[in-house]
Amino acid sequence: MSAVLRQLIPSDLAGRAALLSLLSNLAMMVLKLSVGLITGSVAVFSDGIDSAQDVVAASIALASVRFGARPPDLSHPYGHGRAETVAAGTQSLLIAGGGALILYRAVDRLVSPPDSIVTSLGLVAMVIAAAVNFLVVQYAGRVARVTGSPAIASDVRHLWTNIVQAGAVLLGLALVAATGEVAFDAIVALALGLYLAWTAASILRFAVGDVLDTSLTEEEVRFVEEAILAERDEIAGYHRLRTRRSGQSRHVDFHLILPPTLTVAEAHVITDRIEQRIRARWPEAVITIHSEPADGRFRGPLDVGAPSRGREGEEAEQGGPRRRRL
Repeated sequence: MSAVLRQLIPSDLAGRAALLSLLSNLAMMVLKLSVGLITGSVAVFSDGIDSAQDVVAASIALASVRFGARPPDLSHPYGHGRAETVAAGTQSLLIAGGGALILYRAVDRLVSPPDSIVTSLGLVAMVIAAAVNFLVVQYAGRVARVTGSPAIASDVRHLWTNIVQAGAVLLGLALVAATGEVAFDAIVALALGLYLAWTAASILRFAVGDVLDTSLTEEEVRFVEEAILAERDEIAGYHRLRTRRSGQSRHVDFHLILPPTLTVAEAHVITDRIEQRIRARWPEAVITIHSEPADGRFRGPLDVGAPSRGREGEEAEQGGPRRRRL
């Protein structure tokens, strides 16, 4: 039995967070859909639909984390990290679809409102849902920060929307209970649909940025620069610094300018020290350093006469010469 459980329960943090999200969403889906049908609340039922989509999204996240953790092979020499980016994009489409369905049901309920809504059971269900999601998001959020997993980060943002949704539904049901006006239920559902559309756009923007090889954050790039410049007494400069993400991995490559008098072994010692500094923070980082002898050009930040940041694309950003398209 224990061997079976070890196979079912992922050994890595990201996989465990994805599995926990899947199980919690499955439980919340059953709870909300059942209560929504019993009470007649379109807001609770709509939240249950969103939980059903969460189950699909969490399943995709779990599969992508497991697939993305595979080591590079002949067909995928850069690894499988993009699987998590695909999962994040898929999640955004699922959220957008759920938002559209909720908007449709909300408008339909505004046009044809029911005579009454049972609020007490719905209030209890949404309090339970909010509490469960809050506990899950605390754990998953820590995992996302530690691992840098795009799939888990997208799942965390989605879980936060669930908490906001639960609060909104609670408010709507409370207003219905206090005033007897059932339109509040549909109005809350309408607001939830719009909120889901906004969340879907945010997640999709993040996924597209990953696919387009957007650079790491400014703070992360500065960290890489500091790791290089810690060797300022041994190197002549650097240029063409490039960074990007692929799943949980960060990719860093640059050209390191070295005094021409150094031997290959001495140059290797310097590049090793730079790599060790970067990997002390990002053990999973893929680092490529091209060493070249100093010839008075491309010194980057160490160029006293005309210093630059030494980053790839800097000239184009500053309006300088661009590479001609072939």
